[in-house]
Amino acid sequence: MNVFPACYGTMFPDFTRLKRKEKQEGQAFTALVVSSGIGAQGRSLEVKREAWGRCIVCPEYRTCYDLSRAKLEMNSVLMNTMVANPWVGD
Repeated sequence: MNVFPACYGTMFPDFTRLKRKEKQEGQAFTALVVSSGIGAQGRSLEVKREAWGRCIVCPEYRTCYDLSRAKLEMNSVLMNTMVANPWVGD
């Protein structure tokens, strides 16, 4: 049985939890949506270089990266579904 580190599968921020003007932290990346007025005025995605360095030397890197990407894609599908179907979540 594999014992995974606590950070396993969390390289990227959870984009379903993004709030304007509030950083969303992942293990190796940070996202920020800047707002002024109506809608997002800017976005940034920052690489945490030291954390990324720790990720790539971790023995679980490959599967952790795969899981992190899968979660990222699932978030994208979920967000697209919610935008396309306003009744979702009622």
